[in-house]
Amino acid sequence: MNRKIPVSLLLCTVLGACASQGKPVTACKTLCSTHEEGYQWAQSANLTDARGCNGNYPEAFLDGCRDGVEDLYQLRRATRSL
Repeated sequence: MNRKIPVSLLLCTVLGACASQGKPVTACKTLCSTHEEGYQWAQSANLTDARGCNGNYPEAFLDGCRDGVEDLYQLRRATRSL
């Protein structure tokens, strides 16, 4: 039996696989001390995993980074059902 796979399904599968592998995170180099700076850094780096927040940063920055990752996760979860 010859089955045809829709191109859109194939493309989504390939792109999904690429997106799930993650990308290297560039370390924060400036403005890396406050909660807000950590949050903004995580958001701009589009972090999908809190492990990307690891590093020699002040605790406030790390907390902000983790909060930024969590908010991105929640946003992605909410928009999947649309």
